[in-house]
Amino acid sequence: MKSTSTHENAQRAADAKAQCPGAAGVFIADLSLVSETKRLAKEANAVGTFDAIIHNAGMLYGPFRRTPDTGLPAMVAVNVLAPYILTCLLTPPKRLVYIASQLHKDANTDVKDIFWLERGEAQFKDYPAYCNSKLHVILLTNAVARRFKDTSVLSVHPGWVATKIGGQGAPDRLEDGVETYVMLAEGDYDQSLTGKYFEPKKRLGMPLSECDEVDLQEAVVDACKKLTGLTLP
Repeated sequence: MKSTSTHENAQRAADAKAQCPGAAGVFIADLSLVSETKRLAKEANAVGTFDAIIHNAGMLYGPFRRTPDTGLPAMVAVNVLAPYILTCLLTPPKRLVYIASQLHKDANTDVKDIFWLERGEAQFKDYPAYCNSKLHVILLTNAVARRFKDTSVLSVHPGWVATKIGGQGAPDRLEDGVETYVMLAEGDYDQSLTGKYFEPKKRLGMPLSECDEVDLQEAVVDACKKLTGLTLP
């Protein structure tokens, strides 16, 4: 299976290509910007239909960082809006994976003002915003799963591992999360599964019960649709 990856700048893209010499190519895009995300979708579609797509980009710690096009905090634009845009525009693959987090269990489940347009920068705090965004990702995953009948649509908690987000003191083994990624990317599982949540070590997890509530799923979809003008296929 050939692979491609997406990075935010040319240097990181070059580094990734060097580390994965078998990759078919690398895309460069700033996923905090709607126009860049749309361009990425167009370029990716030109390559063809992918076997699997993993929405792996994410942000956690940091200030509000207002995006110049939508006015959203960059974290929410990258974590929630970009996957929605790409899902709307990319040709559906066989397997579609969204990166969630066990921290979604610390989220506010009312799914109001998911893009911080009402509360604004003055009320923004990165940790609760991150937790909320990961709940919204799972809700989006399950909304897409109900629509994409020919695609296995899943969310996955990668584990608390030593990455730029997780920090060097993270207790989980990176390999335990990676093996789940590989399993889902390669399709080495029952692909009739859809709308499910995986954890490290290839285990099915149990997200918050609210993740199964269709009205909450559709609230996230509607907020994304209103902001972008794009509709899920």
